[in-house]
Amino acid sequence: MSLYEQRAAQFKTLFGVETPVFNAPMAGITTPQMVAEVAGAGGLGVLAGDLLSPEELQQEIRQVKALTDKPFAVNLRVPPKNPSEQGARALHEALTDLMAQLGLPTEYAPAPLPDFDAQIEVLLAEEVPVVSTSFGGLREIYAEKFEARGVVMMGAATCLREAKVLRSAGCQAIVMQGAEAGGPRLNFEVTDEQSVIGLSALIGPAARATKRLVVASGGIMTGAQMAASLLAGAGAAMVGTLLLRTPESAAHPMHKDILQYMSDTSLELTSVFSGRLTRVVPNGLVQAMKEAGLRSAQYPAHLRVMLPILKAALAQDRDDLIEMGAGQGACYAPFGSTRAIIEKLSGECRQLLA
Repeated sequence: MSLYEQRAAQFKTLFGVETPVFNAPMAGITTPQMVAEVAGAGGLGVLAGDLLSPEELQQEIRQVKALTDKPFAVNLRVPPKNPSEQGARALHEALTDLMAQLGLPTEYAPAPLPDFDAQIEVLLAEEVPVVSTSFGGLREIYAEKFEARGVVMMGAATCLREAKVLRSAGCQAIVMQGAEAGGPRLNFEVTDEQSVIGLSALIGPAARATKRLVVASGGIMTGAQMAASLLAGAGAAMVGTLLLRTPESAAHPMHKDILQYMSDTSLELTSVFSGRLTRVVPNGLVQAMKEAGLRSAQYPAHLRVMLPILKAALAQDRDDLIEMGAGQGACYAPFGSTRAIIEKLSGECRQLLA
């Protein structure tokens, strides 16, 4: 049996599905319908539970179960060990005029983030078969609960050091996020600057060093790119931008429409929206904060200040304020159903590997 065949068998054993493709858990964009469509195409759908309250999380998990009887995963954001409010008040003060313009309260009252412990209890109660995490691995107190239930744990890393930490945290699969990816950098052990490593430099070393199933993530838009990742040592691929323009995507219509106009140099890395370095379509807010020389607050305090603005921007169709994350190759994002796109991607990959 070849190494590729061994990894394919490992993937099937771990996740109970045939096609080695995941959708990225894009907060505010990935829907239960998208998760079910990925499952219908033979892959593993991943629900973005990151910013959902425990009640919302339970509701979306049950929606997925109503749409498919296939395995799926839920992603959560691991809270930082020592959260800091540093810089949050200065950020808020700089944005008070904008808040007033959007009809938002202007007193300093950062939006609350979901109760992580309560989210964990929802996953246990709903018997979710796969749990993935962003911004680090699960602490032992949580990991032991999932291990006792036979839940597969998966984490995301941006470098070899982080991959090794996730292996020690009990992760059976590790998502390696290349610099090509859209959305926030998922680094948790290294600086933003150190985390911007190309996918091709991550896959092989991570697979060899961790002896875990590696999931390639970042800029994968074609079957050829997926095949290259699998041949390089990955056991599966994760796609996000590829699915942004599907009917199952909850991305704002302007977000979907603008992708076709992006060139290879159009996207920008910025920490404007959450305090974490994020690859986005640049807009007026990014430019204005850059020109003002406004520094980011620490995550997640920065995100808590920005959340009301981001929600109001979506509700009011303010394309100059909307966060429009996208990976490199955004202009190649197709229209079509999630299921059709995943089937085409995996079919092209199989053909090339054959």
